[in-house]
Amino acid sequence: MSTISRFGLFLIIALICKTSFASDAHSPAEAPHGETSKASSSNNGEPFVGPSSEAKKLYKRYKKATDKAIMAIACVRSPKCVEPEDEVLRYSKEALRILQKLDELSAEGDIQANYYRGLIAYERGIYYDSQAEIITHPDFILTATVYRRYAKQQFLLAEKYLAVPAKEKNPFACQYMGNIYSSDILGPPRKDKATNYYYTAAIEFINQGNKIEGAKMYNAMKENANPADSRIVQVYAKLHNEEPIASWRKLPSDLVQKPASKKTQQH
Repeated sequence: MSTISRFGLFLIIALICKTSFASDAHSPAEAPHGETSKASSSNNGEPFVGPSSEAKKLYKRYKKATDKAIMAIACVRSPKCVEPEDEVLRYSKEALRILQKLDELSAEGDIQANYYRGLIAYERGIYYDSQAEIITHPDFILTATVYRRYAKQQFLLAEKYLAVPAKEKNPFACQYMGNIYSSDILGPPRKDKATNYYYTAAIEFINQGNKIEGAKMYNAMKENANPADSRIVQVYAKLHNEEPIASWRKLPSDLVQKPASKKTQQH
């Protein structure tokens, strides 16, 4: 494979990625319309209960497409590659089509579509930021700057889309929003705003009986606010205190000691 053909291929890939970023950055921030049922989070690590929605299926398809695109790029770079170069474009275009479909569903007010579209942007932002941190050589400082620019674009998108399920108190969305505001990618950390999202996530996790995730949010709150903050104190109390049984409530039958019968007492 000639150097020119390889360079041309990567220019095309870069153009596709740039188009994707431009489409993401300029997508209209429409408020959701229509009635959408509130989906609660489950206790098994899933952000929504029930069978997989169209949005979740699209998210999984996106992950597969991007993974295959990465493998195809690695293959093209290898002199032993036997795969055609158009594999890279095929999977990249498939990922772009999925993003566009999620954008459409999000604009229609689909809460889960907003969540998964925001999650994709959040994960991409984390990836670009981590790549920028790896680059330390002064000759490649411009590359690191480009990575950080992409990271900021993706975190802005994540903020936009995740705000929709976070408003419905989805704990996973609130957790990601807290992470965004506690970082410095979008500017100086907004710690009080981050604490508010971590607090909501903690309360919702605990209400679901998921104290492990609730404790993680408690620790995140302590990193962003004074330990004496009323929100932190309240979460601590919920994590460590059990609600006492009120005297006026009827106790469960298995907790009530039944009086011994007269025959038993006589013996």
